[in-house]
Amino acid sequence: MLVWPSRQKVLEVRLLMSELVIAIPSLTRYDLLSRLCHVLDSDAAKVYPLKIVILDNGGGFLGSHFEKDISQDCKNITVELRTPEYNIGVAGSWNLFVREYGQCIIANDDVTFSARSINAFLRASSSSPETVIFENDDPVAGFGFSTFFVNDPSYWLSMGGFDELFNPAYFEDSDCRYRLRLIGRPALKVHLPDWSHDNSSTLSSASKMHERTHWCTFYRNRQYYILKWGGLPGKEKFKTPFVN
Repeated sequence: MLVWPSRQKVLEVRLLMSELVIAIPSLTRYDLLSRLCHVLDSDAAKVYPLKIVILDNGGGFLGSHFEKDISQDCKNITVELRTPEYNIGVAGSWNLFVREYGQCIIANDDVTFSARSINAFLRASSSSPETVIFENDDPVAGFGFSTFFVNDPSYWLSMGGFDELFNPAYFEDSDCRYRLRLIGRPALKVHLPDWSHDNSSTLSSASKMHERTHWCTFYRNRQYYILKWGGLPGKEKFKTPFVN
């Protein structure tokens, strides 16, 4: 049974942190990004002080009606926009978040969650402070890193952070899980009670050319994972990358 924090505990959290950072990389689904920001603004921001960092890898968010909707309607959250010169990819985006913002929740733009899920991450951090990363326990394989909590950013950065050769996306999460298992500090799963996810939302709205590029990228990164670890996730053979 989920135990909600007492009013005193919420006050203690507010005193301990100026803002809780939720970092969101986005490419094209600004409609879903707007939805998530509105959900966080209407619920979680009334419990926790939130800073939403948006990394716009698509370059089309600023000046769009979605950006205007968020800036006009979401009054309970602080929003910071980062627009790189090009798509730096998923791993690159995650590394930027960890380097520049430290401990944070990182989420896809195609998910929704609110205060109960944030509370679940914070409770897990309190019970297991040595854990480097907490991930969602969604049963669909590979979706755990669509919303995760970087609990010990300095340690993860000391390991090199996310491997940006998995670009622009896919298998960077599996690589992270395996590396953490190798050092005996595995990512732990946390149940997020009010979390939901739109499956393949970016791909479903993409052009045929984007879809073809997507699958080329997927299989390239798949092959890189095999070369690096000697097998696919769950069937790795190497304890040191690229060394049998």
